[in-house]
Amino acid sequence: MGAAFALLPLAAVAQDAAAPRDVKIGYLSLENDARYDTRQYLGIVLDPLRRPEPGAVLGLEDLAILGEAGGFKATLDAQQATDVAGLVAKVNDMVGAGERFIITDLEADILDQVAAQTRDLKVTLINATASEDFLRERCYPNLLHTAASDRQLADSFVQLLRVRNWTRVLVLYGQAPRDKVLADTFVASAERMRLSIADTRQVTLSTDSESMEENNTLLVTGGVDYDVIYIADTQGDYARYLPYATQLPRPVIGSTGLDAAEWQWTWERDGAAQVSSRFQKLTGDLHMNGADWSTWVAAKSVMTAYGKSRKTEPDEIDAWLRGPRFNVDGSKGYQLNFRPWDGQMRMPITLSTEDAVIAAAPLDGFEHQVNTLDSLGTDEPEHLCK
Repeated sequence: MGAAFALLPLAAVAQDAAAPRDVKIGYLSLENDARYDTRQYLGIVLDPLRRPEPGAVLGLEDLAILGEAGGFKATLDAQQATDVAGLVAKVNDMVGAGERFIITDLEADILDQVAAQTRDLKVTLINATASEDFLRERCYPNLLHTAASDRQLADSFVQLLRVRNWTRVLVLYGQAPRDKVLADTFVASAERMRLSIADTRQVTLSTDSESMEENNTLLVTGGVDYDVIYIADTQGDYARYLPYATQLPRPVIGSTGLDAAEWQWTWERDGAAQVSSRFQKLTGDLHMNGADWSTWVAAKSVMTAYGKSRKTEPDEIDAWLRGPRFNVDGSKGYQLNFRPWDGQMRMPITLSTEDAVIAAAPLDGFEHQVNTLDSLGTDEPEHLCK
């Protein structure tokens, strides 16, 4: 009897040693985020963006087996706050609870402030929904990006135009400040590839009679020759009227017509159909979009770093995630990793209509001396910290 009792503590110790360690991955978003408000125009409800948190949930589920093999069990700690101060406080609380990686679903100006105020903490924020290039130029040591940058998206469009030999572009943009930023980014990308900008014109849906006349789509697109129209209209109020209503019979890209994004649910190669199917099952038949994919691959990246680095120290896991040995399968035909100069994930970009992928960049013929994916986005020699 004595020998049996003596063995019990040893058995308990062995059982504890075999138990998986708990890993919490943070998810931070803003309450009442205006990006997710329902939009209406003249009583017509326009489809709003939706919060992409289910993508992160799927990412953890997809690599749960890797967690078991690596001796850890991961859970998602989703937190919200109403303002920047509250978000910073949440980050501090998460770090205090041992969370080293936090996926962020925040618009760019807010994320800029949060990253600045938490840059000295032992934490890595992974931006999953803000595409603005200026965030990549900040060079925050605590910020990585799985959302495609504006430059990556613009370069994807431009590669397609160059391959199709559609070299003359009419650029239109709406009244929101973001529209002008997108238009300027596209123009810069187009000029780098020696495309010709036929003209750049601002549009509005103002209801006064003079503006309505000025913004008639036939007039706006008339008086100039072009092969294609690029439109930046983040509200979508004008863009939705543009296809089939132009002066010349030409394709439209940008905010309507052909879209550039991290993901499109009809992509069928590289295991993509299975990913979209699992997302539909998880969400009750929603189609996976670009932001969903970005949160999914962010969660997969963290899981991969914990599972494949064979490290237990958070600093070592973080270094491995950012290093040359890291790669993650994004179900887009490439192994993906993070650029060391701006923290941006290298990735292919889908070019698609509402229900079909037309092409995926980088397109054939666009090479790079280091990595073909670096033909999209800001390359190292041109990157500057601001």
